[in-house]
This record gives sequence, C-alpha cells and structure tokens, in this order.
Amino acid sequence: MGRRKSVNHFVAVNDLSQPAEVQEGIMVEVGGLEGDTPQNRTKALEILGQMWEKGEIESSQFPNGLSDENIFYVPVSAHKGEGNEDVKESPKLPPIVQGAQEIVQLTRLQLEVQDLAEEAAPYVPIIQAILERSRPLTVEEKEIVKDKKYGKTLEKLGLSIAEQDDYHEHCTGQASLILNVIAWQLSQGVKMTNTEKENLQS
Repeated sequence: MGRRKSVNHFVAVNDLSQPAEVQEGIMVEVGGLEGDTPQNRTKALEILGQMWEKGEIESSQFPNGLSDENIFYVPVSAHKGEGNEDVKESPKLPPIVQGAQEIVQLTRLQLEVQDLAEEAAPYVPIIQAILERSRPLTVEEKEIVKDKKYGKTLEKLGLSIAEQDDYHEHCTGQASLILNVIAWQLSQGVKMTNTEKENLQS
C-alpha cells in the first residue's frame, strides 16, 4: 500500500547559526504524499522561493540565505486530540518545530470548534429559553430537543472547547517562534489555492 496524499507542513528556520531556543521561521504547507519526501521538500522550497521573489519574505529574516538546509519537516502529532500529550511527546524536536506542531494542532481544534458551533447555531434560541426560563419551548422546539442529534451536537461542542482550552493551557509557547503561517487548508471544506491543487495533482 502506498502512502496517501495529504497536507505536509515544513518550517524554514531563519538563522541556523543562532541557538535553537531563539530561532524563528516561516511555516508553509505542501500537498503531496505524506512524509518528509524529496518531492515535498522541493515544493516547500519552491513556495518559499516564490514568497521571497514577491517580497513576502524580507531578506533580513534569512541573513544567510534560504536553502534546503533551512527546511525542517513538521511531523504529525503522535496523539492527535489528546491535549498536552501532543506537546510533550516531541522533546527531541527543535523548539521551532514543536511550535509548528502546536500551530497545526491549535488550528485543527479551532476549525473543529467552529464547525460544531455552526452546527449548534440553530439551537441557540432553545438554549436561551432554557437557561433564562423566559418561556416554554414551542412544539417544534420540543421535537428538536428530543432528537438525538441535539444532545450529541452540544456534547461534542463542549468536549471540543474543553480540549481546545486544555491544549492552550499546556502549550510550550514555542508557537510564537513562527513568523507567519501560510495557506491553512486543514479540512476538505476549505477552498484550496491553485498552487495547492497543482501540488496534489503532481
């Protein structure tokens, strides 16, 4: 079985001569076979080169230039969705790569919370009526709350918010080492750029 196509993240470290604790970088994502492959690294370097040419990267950010040596693969967190274990399972990774992992995980959690909040939006008048005891539920609302989807949606939303809060609380803070984040496409519902479409098709 071959590796599946997915979104891969890479960090371009600005100055390798600096101590790891103070290094900063730019994160990009590349569509292709999952993993730190030569093809994915080449694509990442191409994306960064285009950013450099467009002036989106200041030359002062990379005083010694930008080459493949500056590119670091960001592995997927081993315990996706288990809060602080995501952070503590990668002690051997450079701080900036740990920070990149945290950004990826925090973005995933944010999208999950937003999606569930949108799904629960129709329930807001019902919840307000229950919490404020301002009025009885209508016949239609009574049917809605009896549906299993009502309880499951609210429970999932609560769990997702709790997971997001827990992850924020236990983050190392290394995410601040990332200068910026490019083209987040962490779910199929997000529109892809032309470059990413080309990457996935190649």
